[in-house]
Amino acid sequence: MEATKKIYGETFIELLLVIFRLSFFITAVGIIFWAIYSMVLFLTDGPTVHQAFPVFFRGQGEGILNVPNDIGAAKFRMYHALGYIVSDSVPKGFLALFSVIHVSGYIFWLLCFGLTIRILDAARLGRFFIVENAIRLRYIGLWGIAYFVLNKLMVVVSASYFSDKLAFSKVNFLSFDFFGWIGLNSLFGFLFLLVISEAFRIGAQLKEESDLTI
Repeated sequence: MEATKKIYGETFIELLLVIFRLSFFITAVGIIFWAIYSMVLFLTDGPTVHQAFPVFFRGQGEGILNVPNDIGAAKFRMYHALGYIVSDSVPKGFLALFSVIHVSGYIFWLLCFGLTIRILDAARLGRFFIVENAIRLRYIGLWGIAYFVLNKLMVVVSASYFSDKLAFSKVNFLSFDFFGWIGLNSLFGFLFLLVISEAFRIGAQLKEESDLTI
């Protein structure tokens, strides 16, 4: 009788599969809902009060920082800030562009979930260290970079569009601010994933060649 191959960490892999499948489902439903909602707004000229649009802004003048110690009240200035606005209505052209960028970014994120599920499925069957998983890992890195770029592009497009159209007391709205590109950790993480995937691929190919020679 052939012995059943023991997969170490099988319970943990099953748990991860449940988490990522649930995440995939929630993300897919969110994308469909967002696409339908945006399309309804575009066709009916409905209010856009449930959509938040990112903007860059800088405060004018100085504020008071109250600190509970001996130095008393201190002054502060607000140089860089990223916030979100809601509006009763926005032009259709801008709404269409914003929605396409937004939905496209999350489609790439959904693809990352799908590839991760396929890697976990292979690992559950005891086939983790294979070339196919290395290629999937590479595409996770590429799709993750695409998501990052589209997410930042969405912010820049929105901020640039609203910069000369908003008026608020003691606030200057900016078309671009480097502050919006701070937080590049995720980008470097995806780039590092590309390096790991290539090392993974070479190791898996060497393993396959070694298995063939035995």
